[in-house]
Amino acid sequence: MSLFSFFKHKKEDPKTEAISESDLELIAPVSGTLLPLEQVPDLVISEKLVGDGVAFIPRSSQILAPCKGVITRILPSKTAFAIRHKTGIEIYITYGVGTNTYKGDGFTKDLNVGDEVDVGTPIITFNPQIANENLESTATSMIVINSSANIARVVSTTGKVEAGKTPCAWVILNQFNTDVDN
Repeated sequence: MSLFSFFKHKKEDPKTEAISESDLELIAPVSGTLLPLEQVPDLVISEKLVGDGVAFIPRSSQILAPCKGVITRILPSKTAFAIRHKTGIEIYITYGVGTNTYKGDGFTKDLNVGDEVDVGTPIITFNPQIANENLESTATSMIVINSSANIARVVSTTGKVEAGKTPCAWVILNQFNTDVDN
């Protein structure tokens, strides 16, 4: 041990720190490879205009609930849905890019708006062959909606994930309360 090593402080990994202070841990909704939102070929998603999160190049045919909550929205095309967690945080998951005019061929919903879900509950099942030939990209985005809570930051990981099992993003809320009526 050198004389100066005594004075060095071990810097904590930012991801480890985020995990320990997170208010919500999100589990992968699909199996596949993680992708930063900035790499999704959709301006609204890549510029994080709606919120922060992570994307996936999926290799599964089901989209599962990333957390416990209530389904608040399912698009008519059945390519996207939103879940509200008890903290007020809303998570929006959308399969693919180019779904604006897509009619939802090959997609079925397993649940309805208002249904309660646990981590790993199947919400949408799809046929990848049908979906992939009709969409610009299969990038599946999981976005923490900015306006749903007082969000300080979202931290995500990288690598391969397994749907319903692998933690892939952590949401940290601001610690001060901005509500005036409290």
